[in-house]
Amino acid sequence: MRIPRLVTCPAAVAAALLLTAPAAAPAAAPRVVPLVINWNLTPEQITSSCATEIALVKKRIDAMVHQRSARTFASVFATYEQISADAGDDLAAQGLLYILSPDAAVRAASEKCSDDVGNVFAAEGARPDIYRAMVAAKASNTARTADDRKLEELDLVGAQRSGAGLAPAARREFVALEQKINELESTYQTNLNNDATTIAITPAQAANLPPDFTANLKKDPAGNVIVPVNESTVIAFDDDQSDAAARKAYAYAYGRRGGQANVELLESALVARQGIAKLLGYPNWSAYVATDKMVKTSAHIASFLGKLDAALLPATKPQLATLAALKGAPLDSWDITYYENQLLKTKYSVDGNVVKQYFPAQHTIDAVLGIYSKILGLTFTLAPNAPVWDKSVYAYDVTDTASGEYRGRFYLDLYPRPGKYSHFANVGPTSRRIMPDGTVRPAVNVIVGNWPAPAGGKPSLLSHDDVTTFFHEFGHNVAALCANTPYETLNAGFRSDFIEAPSQMLENFTWDPTILKQISSNVDTGAPLPDDLIAKMIAARYVDEPYSTVTQDFYATIDQRYHTLSQPIDATAVWATTKAALTPFPMMPGTFPEADFVHLMNGYEGGYYGYLYSKVYAQDMFTAFQAGGLESPVVGARYRNDILAPARSEEPDDEVRAFLGRPMSPDAFYQQLGIAVPK
Repeated sequence: MRIPRLVTCPAAVAAALLLTAPAAAPAAAPRVVPLVINWNLTPEQITSSCATEIALVKKRIDAMVHQRSARTFASVFATYEQISADAGDDLAAQGLLYILSPDAAVRAASEKCSDDVGNVFAAEGARPDIYRAMVAAKASNTARTADDRKLEELDLVGAQRSGAGLAPAARREFVALEQKINELESTYQTNLNNDATTIAITPAQAANLPPDFTANLKKDPAGNVIVPVNESTVIAFDDDQSDAAARKAYAYAYGRRGGQANVELLESALVARQGIAKLLGYPNWSAYVATDKMVKTSAHIASFLGKLDAALLPATKPQLATLAALKGAPLDSWDITYYENQLLKTKYSVDGNVVKQYFPAQHTIDAVLGIYSKILGLTFTLAPNAPVWDKSVYAYDVTDTASGEYRGRFYLDLYPRPGKYSHFANVGPTSRRIMPDGTVRPAVNVIVGNWPAPAGGKPSLLSHDDVTTFFHEFGHNVAALCANTPYETLNAGFRSDFIEAPSQMLENFTWDPTILKQISSNVDTGAPLPDDLIAKMIAARYVDEPYSTVTQDFYATIDQRYHTLSQPIDATAVWATTKAALTPFPMMPGTFPEADFVHLMNGYEGGYYGYLYSKVYAQDMFTAFQAGGLESPVVGARYRNDILAPARSEEPDDEVRAFLGRPMSPDAFYQQLGIAVPK
C-alpha cells in the first residue's frame, strides 16, 4: 500500500497512436471498473475501517505464508501484490485525508491510520517467512512475463531492504526503527500543515504589495496588515516588497516554520535512519539509499554535486554583483528575489504583476489540459458530480482519445486552507492495476496546490512560476494515468532519481512562444501574451540560473551530509556550516530552515540530489520534442509508449534509449547552465 508521505483530442492524435500500434488485430479491451472513494468519512469511520483493514491484511498475509500449495509466482508474489493493492484501495481516502481534509478531527484520524498502516507493513515486510516464501517462489521459475519478473525483483529487493534477512533481535530493532520513522515523519508534516505563522507589516509596507495580494489580508487592532507566511505568499511577497525590514521579517519567520519541534523530529529520524542502515550493513543512510537508485553509490552522488557546485558557484558572482548594483549596497539573502524581480523589470522589461494578468487560473488549467490532450492522446472531462472533500475541489475523468478506454480520475485542490498540505504536489492514492478477475482498476490522483486565492473580484491570477509548477505536477499526473503494466507497484513511478525527469522535461514547454500564446488570456481582454513580452520573458529565462542551481545543489548536499555524518548531530549547526561553505550567503541567525524542508521527511531523504540528477535526463529528452515539434502527437505517442507506459517495469536508461534512439547525453543540461560538461 502506498501511504502518501512527503501527479478533447484532434483526429491527428488518434492517427499518431495508430502508427505505433501492432499490426495484429487488437484483443478485446478489458472491462474497466473505477474505484469508488468516499472522501467524506467521519473520524469514527476512518478509525473503524482502518482497524478492520489492518486485521484483514494480517490475516491474508498469514494465509499466504502458511498455505500448503507450492511456492509459485501466483501464490506468493501476485498474492502479496493483491493484498497490498487491496489495502490501498480500501483505505484510499483514509490514508490521504490527513493532508487534505478541512476537518481537524478527520485529519487526526487519517494521520493515525496512515501511521498504523505504515507500521503494519513495516512489520509484515520484515517477516523472514515471507522472504523465504519469495525466495522459493523465485526459484520455481513460474514468472511468465517481463512484468512478472520485474515485480519479483522489486519485491525481493524490498524484502531484503526491509530487514527480512536479519537475525531475530536485529529484525525486531529494524521494525521498531521503521515504525518510529513513520511516526516522526507524519508528525513533522502535520506540524507544517498546521503552522499558522504570520507577520504584521505597517500600512506603508503593505502599500508596496499588489492590491490583489493584500485584498484578503486581515488587520490587527493597531491597523497593521497580517501576512500569512507560507508557500502561497512567499514569492509574491518577496517579489514586490520594497521595504528591506519587511523582507527580513518575512524571511526570519519563514525560516522558523515548523518550529524547534520539527528540528527535533528530524534529528530523531536521522538517528533512526542511521540505525537501520547499519543493521543492514551499510555505513550510513545515503549508502543504503543509493544502492536502489540509478547512481548505485553515495560516492557517485558526492562527485556529481561537487563538480556542479565547483562549476556554478563562480558563475553566481557576476549575477549577484548585478543585483548588488541595483540595490546600491551589499546584498543580504532576503534581497535576492526582490532585486531579481527589479532586474526583470528594468533590464528586461518583464513585470511579474503584468504577466500574471494573462494567467487567470481556470483558463490556464483548461489550456494546459488541452496541450496535454493533444500531445498524449488523452481526453479530460470535468466530473461535476464527483464527491470531493472540500467545495473548492473539482475532478476530471480521463479517457484514451483513440480507444475510449477509461484511464482514471484526478482531482484539483489548488488553494490554501488551514491544515492542508502546504506545498505543491501530485499524490496518489492509487495507481492502475489489473484485478484478479481481469478487470482494470484505473488510477486516481490528487494535485494539491497553494495558488493565491481569488481577490478583488478577479479570479486567481498566476505567476509564470505558478504556471510552470502546474505544468510540472500535471506531468506527474499523466505519468500515473498512462502507466500501463498489470501491477500497481510497477505503475507507481520510476526509480526516484529519475522520477522527476518526465515532469522537468515538460517544464520547458512553458517557455515556448506558441505554448505561451495558448495558455495565456488576459483577465480583462482575453488577449494572449503579446509577442514582445514573450520575447522578453524568454530572454530573461536564465537570469537567475546560476544562483538557483547552486541553491538546489546546496539542498542536495545538506541532505547528503545529514545522511552520511555520524549521528546524533546538531541539524541547525550542520545547515549553517554547509550553507556558508557552498552558497554566497550564510544562514540567517535564529532560523532553522530544516524544520520546513519537507523532502527530508517525505520519502526523498538521502535522495534530494535526484532533482538535479533527473534534470540531466529531462533536458536530453526535451531535445526529441525540439526536433519533432512540441505539440507533435507522433513524438508525444513515442514519449507515452516508451517512457510513461512501461513506468517502473523497465530501467530509466533503457526507456530513455528507446525514446531518443540513443543513450542519454548530459550535454543539453550543462549547455542550459552555460558550463562545460564536468570531467
